[in-house]
Amino acid sequence: MRRLIASIAWTAGLALVGGLLPLWIAAGDLPDIEVRTRPLRAHAGRLLARHPIGQGFRCESEGLWRIEVALASIVLPARGGVELNVRAGGPKGTLLRSSVVRPGVLAPGGELVAFDFEPLIGSAGRALWFDLRPTEDLRPGAYCAYLRTHGQVGHHGVWGTRLHAGPVVEGVLRASQAPEFQPRAGDPLLDEVPHPNLRSVAVAVAEVDPRHGEVRLELWEEGVDGPPVRRVTLAEEDAAHSGFVWFSFEPIAESRWKRFRFRITLPEGAALIGDEIGPTMITFHGAQQGHARLLGLSRGSTVTGDRDLVFRAWGARDRLGSLRKMAERAGWRLWAAAALWLTATALLVRHLIVGAAPANSRGRERARW
Repeated sequence: MRRLIASIAWTAGLALVGGLLPLWIAAGDLPDIEVRTRPLRAHAGRLLARHPIGQGFRCESEGLWRIEVALASIVLPARGGVELNVRAGGPKGTLLRSSVVRPGVLAPGGELVAFDFEPLIGSAGRALWFDLRPTEDLRPGAYCAYLRTHGQVGHHGVWGTRLHAGPVVEGVLRASQAPEFQPRAGDPLLDEVPHPNLRSVAVAVAEVDPRHGEVRLELWEEGVDGPPVRRVTLAEEDAAHSGFVWFSFEPIAESRWKRFRFRITLPEGAALIGDEIGPTMITFHGAQQGHARLLGLSRGSTVTGDRDLVFRAWGARDRLGSLRKMAERAGWRLWAAAALWLTATALLVRHLIVGAAPANSRGRERARW
């Protein structure tokens, strides 16, 4: 009996160590907050010093020391740097920390770039804001920041190589500008909006600056006369170079399976990016709510709540706190996975102990088990 109890204790102890040690090690690498999306669909174009793009969030942990942002080098050769500023409370709040990185050439599809700074004492539970700007103040930077828009993606246009200049660009919202995806005889029309609650249209632009004239999107339901169902005019902070601009509006509840035609008015010198069929567009549908600890995206001093930068924020390395976050985020799934992992580890340890027993005592050990 004593040997049986000792064997069970050894098995349980080794199972706990072997099963929980990887979880303990992994808990040291859990970010305080993480915004992610795959694939990275849209970016806001080259960083602008006069209208820095930023993100608000409420830090959960003490000692914020790193923020990673999904960036891509949009101009080659990729020279210059990116400055990240952490502020208190809002996009114009008191400057708390600053970091400059020269990323070099980044992957076309974007990659996370880390900005490290002195740990911020008192960050736990605090509303913070960070913004990004190029280190060259007189021209757009060589890098762009990727965004995640809330809700569901509908039409997703293909980034083209043709420019569509103003003053007016018209067409129909389409599922794709790639010719191989265009409707053929007998196929369902791919330019019908696939989801209800159409609420935003992102349009690829070569250069758009509302300071030079009005930038406006108008939408009509195909075949319906009268005034547009939605009309949106961009503000000065929405200027973009080689990226997307967002026309956001009150959701069109009954948009599914309908076709919409658009008219975009541009100032002189502005142009949209697309191909021979039309400009590149992405449509978004559904709810605008984000995570409670995400405070919105900013361009200059203007804050919007329907999209966020793709980023990660890191607080102090606290494994117990990280385990608590894992339990909160995963819920019962974490405990179920832990139970299965410990059971599998115990069975493996038992097999190894029994297998390592001397041949003349193996039968007695099996009997005791």
